[in-house]
Amino acid sequence: MAAAPRRGRTRPATRAVRRTRGTPSARPGRMRAMPATRPSRAIAVLDLDNTIVRGSAVFHFGRGAVSRGLIAARDVWSFAWQQFRFAHHGENTGKLRDIQDRALGIAAGRRLDEITALMPDIYDRWIAPCVWPHIPDIIAMHREAGREVWIATASPRVIAAYIAERLRCTGAIASDLELTPDGRLTGRFSGPVRHGQSKADAVAALARERDLDLAASFAYTDSINDEALLRLVGNPVAVNPDTRLRRLAGHEGWPVLRLRRR
Repeated sequence: MAAAPRRGRTRPATRAVRRTRGTPSARPGRMRAMPATRPSRAIAVLDLDNTIVRGSAVFHFGRGAVSRGLIAARDVWSFAWQQFRFAHHGENTGKLRDIQDRALGIAAGRRLDEITALMPDIYDRWIAPCVWPHIPDIIAMHREAGREVWIATASPRVIAAYIAERLRCTGAIASDLELTPDGRLTGRFSGPVRHGQSKADAVAALARERDLDLAASFAYTDSINDEALLRLVGNPVAVNPDTRLRRLAGHEGWPVLRLRRR
């Protein structure tokens, strides 16, 4: 699978998988499994949309919310076309924000605890089937090597934190939602949206807080918008990269992991 990054970086800690139909392939080289060891000061950071799940986690949440009668089907289909483009062409700052703004807008007025209570059912029925098949193996490899595993995403914390819990990650760096005094969603974000440089800044702050070694750490993402995050760590990995990230990965000698449905 994926080659060791150049310039003396640590080899990625994921199992080598034969390149057969329905399994991921990575270029160049191979990705080696690491034996279980004591807790490490390094971490693995994974983007969420189009990296852990196909498409947008917010959109999959919206589908589940329709099935539970939380929102109207016409509201979800009003941004379905943007989701289709996102899933097939990768992350674009404007389109990602449009998808999330629409999803947050249709949930405005709902109580946060109401959304939280729906997450187990929505995850099982709508999000879990969209998790790339080998992502749990990648997470398990890092956990076995003693590394913390974090999801870093612009998606709302209520969604990202639950996905992190179900995938046995350490936690999630995500965007916070604005609430009214009685705990209802306003349809807006509160604080920075964890996208692009803001996402990288949050990971850097986490590393300082927990005394983590970023030079020995890993980052996985599909988008050129996460270039700052990839350059922050010693072991960047491009996952099903968009065109610009694929070119950057080739230029820098970064591993490229290609995931496919089974």
